[in-house]
Amino acid sequence: MKKFLFATSALAILCGATQAQAVVLPGHAGITAYNGPSTCVACHPVQAQDMLNSLHMKWSGPTPELTNAPTQNLGKAVKGINTFCTYAMSSGNTCFTCHIRADGNAPHAPSANDVDCLMCHSDTYQRKFTSDPTKTQTVTNILGQIKTYVFGLTDANGNYFIEPNYAAMPAGTTMVDIAKNVHKTTRKSCLRCHATAGGGDWTKRGDMGINTATPTDTQDVHMSPTRGNLTCSSCHAVSGHKVAGRGIDLRQTEAVDPKCSDCHGTAPHSASNSTTVKMNRHATNGRVACQICHIRTFAKGGATEMHRDFNNPVWLPSHLGGQGGFIGHEDKASNVKPEYRWFDGTSYVYNVGETIAKNGDGSITMAKANGKIFDGKSKIVPIKNHTTVMPLLSDGRIVPPMILWMFMTGDYNAAVQKGMQEQGMTGSYTMVNANAEMLITHGVEPKTMAPTCTECHNLKGNTPDGSKMIPFGKLGYHTWPAKVKNCTLCHGNRGLKWQNLHKKHAEELGKDCSACHTTEPTGWIEPPTKDGLCNNCHSGKTYNSAQDLHKEHAEVVHGGMKTTCKSCHTF
Repeated sequence: MKKFLFATSALAILCGATQAQAVVLPGHAGITAYNGPSTCVACHPVQAQDMLNSLHMKWSGPTPELTNAPTQNLGKAVKGINTFCTYAMSSGNTCFTCHIRADGNAPHAPSANDVDCLMCHSDTYQRKFTSDPTKTQTVTNILGQIKTYVFGLTDANGNYFIEPNYAAMPAGTTMVDIAKNVHKTTRKSCLRCHATAGGGDWTKRGDMGINTATPTDTQDVHMSPTRGNLTCSSCHAVSGHKVAGRGIDLRQTEAVDPKCSDCHGTAPHSASNSTTVKMNRHATNGRVACQICHIRTFAKGGATEMHRDFNNPVWLPSHLGGQGGFIGHEDKASNVKPEYRWFDGTSYVYNVGETIAKNGDGSITMAKANGKIFDGKSKIVPIKNHTTVMPLLSDGRIVPPMILWMFMTGDYNAAVQKGMQEQGMTGSYTMVNANAEMLITHGVEPKTMAPTCTECHNLKGNTPDGSKMIPFGKLGYHTWPAKVKNCTLCHGNRGLKWQNLHKKHAEELGKDCSACHTTEPTGWIEPPTKDGLCNNCHSGKTYNSAQDLHKEHAEVVHGGMKTTCKSCHTF
């Protein structure tokens, strides 16, 4: 079945400044006709097959970093639901506009001719779904208006048809000219979809928008044309059309997650003075992500959505392909200070059909970073905390709304009820507050904008939450047993200023933060006798006092081996 309605005249034009600046691929000048993806696949069958196996094509993939479903293949097309447009698969073709798959994510497995290569390899190309004047639905919306909607053309198997949107391209553009001038991906290529995810520019992720294609230095120093001028693939390495990188609220992992240290090393602050030594300690101890200091705010290039409420519908004339429709009321903000979480690289993300536990206040968290203070693998990261209202069944399952019905009518409850019918769900539901944690990692600022020490610390070791940049108490730093506060947990009472105390224990003795920022020990891992605990590391020894024992183990490094509290104690 041919699903592409392309004109193939050969009028020669240029493809615009952005296209001309892209790396145009050789060997395409001889193209005289464009007959959809088959034109590309004829010469690039391996790449087409790679794309068929990719997340961008499937909208699903392996989930090894999803702790509630680590061995499944999930994604937007498989059990995916979120706090923005909720359930994409019930949107008709509304949410498929960006999808590389040209048949609109039909229910069957795609073929090579479903790969719309130009979505990534031409910054000029624009497309639209072909309308079917015979496929309509008339509804009465919440304003009492009767409105008829025209849907996309499909075949008997559910395949949508696409065609070039010439009105959105430079005058005189032909598909042949576009095919002749295909290029490697650019920032604009990726932002075609990622900048407007969630329904609008800067709406969803909060750290990228359309103008991130040419950001200012302060908006994004990595991608600024006058500074790093990096492309998305500079960090999100691509191999076989599989792209590295995953956020907290994303399910799939296609490749090894990129790290700042891949380019900057583990000691990125080069000057050898006391200040940079301290800054490098933040980087090398693995507990403070680089983004904490180098992304002080997000939504720097545009307002991002912080809350969406479908119970408060808003009419949007441009919605549903210009036919008009309802969206949820949006609360947006610019230059937002992030919240902060511990993140070990894994997360919990809710999937359709699962039961979800309520938080103490009755709300639910649909995407949440996993991580604990001083667990040896977690870092503090900046996040956007997006909130909404979701329908929750009495048995703890979230209802995936028939979101197209909401778009057409503005009636969220009716959309929920239709969603229940589609999913075979029964029972009663209530609307509950929901949130999702989203990693902020784009928008790195110049180093001159990084905070000074006193913007985070009061230099007394007990910085109150809300008084400085980082909420140390909420993150667990202010957990100190009384014996730690008076310095008698390991030795006799001593006094040091905060900075000297950290220098002595962290730099000179190499002690882990958890040696002090911890609860008091509950006991021994086994009796501390010369034949028991002590004999695990050396021939049994005895000590005159507990202070002598702690002094020997807490302040002395034996043969390069450092002991920790957990070497001997339970907590």
